[in-house]
Amino acid sequence: LVILLFPFLVNGQSAFISGDATICDNGISAELVVSFTGTAPFTFSYAIDGVVQPQLPPIQDDVFVISTKIAGFYTLNQFNDALSIGTIDGSALVTILESPEAIIHIESDTLSIINPTAFFKGQPENNTFNYDWNFGDNTSNTSSSVVHTFPIDEDGLGILGIYETSLIVTDGNGCSDTAVKPIWVRDEYWIYIPNSFTPDFDEKHRNEKFCLEYHAIRENTFLFKVFNTQGDLMFQSANPLGMKCSNKAGWDGKHYETQKELPTDTYVFELYFQDFEGWKHQEYGEILLVR
Repeated sequence: LVILLFPFLVNGQSAFISGDATICDNGISAELVVSFTGTAPFTFSYAIDGVVQPQLPPIQDDVFVISTKIAGFYTLNQFNDALSIGTIDGSALVTILESPEAIIHIESDTLSIINPTAFFKGQPENNTFNYDWNFGDNTSNTSSSVVHTFPIDEDGLGILGIYETSLIVTDGNGCSDTAVKPIWVRDEYWIYIPNSFTPDFDEKHRNEKFCLEYHAIRENTFLFKVFNTQGDLMFQSANPLGMKCSNKAGWDGKHYETQKELPTDTYVFELYFQDFEGWKHQEYGEILLVR
């Protein structure tokens, strides 16, 4: 006597899969719902495009969510509850769209306070894409390419800092990608040296002192010397503040020892200093003194 045993339905056990989804390849996962009827625990397996996936551990709830980023046609392969095998039904289709890859093009990610302006180009370029720039300074732009100037102070110089610039590119399907590039607005030394002055002290009071303007130098390294054409020292100063135009200071055209007014002539200057980073600089040039 041969007895064949077949699984049988006891209480109408069943499993049903649903939840068609279209997602971006770099976005959130698709969520497919498998619902059960019967007596817990439930065990089941599913297939993607006919390829059976590993069976999951027993499930106590009557709903299970498959979180996936794999494209394909999803069907149930097998199901049973605590009592017996059950029926399977339903399907779900997961479609994955390719997202754009946001890229920020810029010639240099380091800018000077003297000119804190840069040309930004967003990639990929497409007339159907949306672009959302944020420059990390409370400003934004929606063009694919943009010329941007970072904040400047009352003197017209850039404000030091690192500005985290971001670009979000969104295509027509709503898929997007974000690129981030820190932009450093760094300090930079500069020094303005005139080439002539007229210490005649007339009623116009114009250009009567030889003075300098500078930024980001180490003031304790400053040394300024003036010589006549024979190489004799006429003037020297180690005090940059005493040579600064904005302080209404400078050299009045007199010999540093005798305090006698020097005649109209061409004089030679030497200037030594270190910038804010410690690099040493030497400047040479001519000064025309006119009386």
